[in-house]
Amino acid sequence: MDRIGVRLPNPVGDVVAATPFIRLLKQRHPEDRIVLIGSAKAIELLDGLDTWHEAEAIEDSPSHGKSSSFDEATFLKHLLLDQIYLLPNSFSSALSATIARIPVRIGRRAPFRRFLLTRRLPKVGKPRPMTRVYSEMIGEVQPPKIELGVTERGDRLASETLKGLAEHGIHPPFLAVAPGAAFGPSKVYPCELMAKAVQLSAKKTGLQPVYFGAPEESELIRSVKSIYPAPFLHASLSEMKSLFRECKALLSMDSGARHIAAALNLPQVILYGPTDPRWTNFEQEMTVALRRKDLSCSPCHKKQCPTDHACMKEISPEEISEAVTTATQKGKILSF
Repeated sequence: MDRIGVRLPNPVGDVVAATPFIRLLKQRHPEDRIVLIGSAKAIELLDGLDTWHEAEAIEDSPSHGKSSSFDEATFLKHLLLDQIYLLPNSFSSALSATIARIPVRIGRRAPFRRFLLTRRLPKVGKPRPMTRVYSEMIGEVQPPKIELGVTERGDRLASETLKGLAEHGIHPPFLAVAPGAAFGPSKVYPCELMAKAVQLSAKKTGLQPVYFGAPEESELIRSVKSIYPAPFLHASLSEMKSLFRECKALLSMDSGARHIAAALNLPQVILYGPTDPRWTNFEQEMTVALRRKDLSCSPCHKKQCPTDHACMKEISPEEISEAVTTATQKGKILSF
């Protein structure tokens, strides 16, 4: 029996996109142990699935660069892995696996790391869904659906939150709103426009809006909330997964929240700005994607907009509220 490690990507959305790969890996290695390695957030997100045997969270290292790679290598060495799939395309992830002397190191070619891999796969190449990018690493070009599971802990936390909201006369069903994006401010819809979109959506659908966001997004969400008040749920990923079952739809950027919702079959309305939707156009059956396609500057993939942020500002709150209404009424919808 081999111990097969999977070094998970860092962004939440990419972790969700890796779930078909993990499912396929377990199917093809039924006698081996699948060991997930990643951030504490990534491990929490994947808790509740039956596709892995062990999960090891890597603590944030106070050092950077080569020192950080040595810290991770020390961690990996104790896991006694026979092989490892490196989903991130970073030099540091390959260096850590090499220093840890893991016999088989599988990853895609990228600058400065081809000689650190024992099985070198083609470069990522042209844009296509990240689910396929990962599943191609084991020879599958038509991956299964993304998936996530809820946990008893998440359900317990969600139940406590719902009781607290009920004491203030706030009840589901909810419209989940995730205004933030870890990528950078260029992905974020302007606060005053988002508040207007939430207000119109709530009026048209009759749903109670609730804001979701990571701690680092608190200031942004409070800015939106100051214009259109609604509860801000400081939920962990475990609790968020359970709370999404109380929601009729999600309004968000092209962010991790969208991928979580898609994996849980919650309809989504997604605002695309500077990023290329071809990387994330998987599980679109319950998605309405809003994007200005006539802009020469988009997609630019820049974290800060160097011009007037037209890719976001030209999506109107009225368009968004119409999309949210469609999502909540039809449930299963096609992108446009």
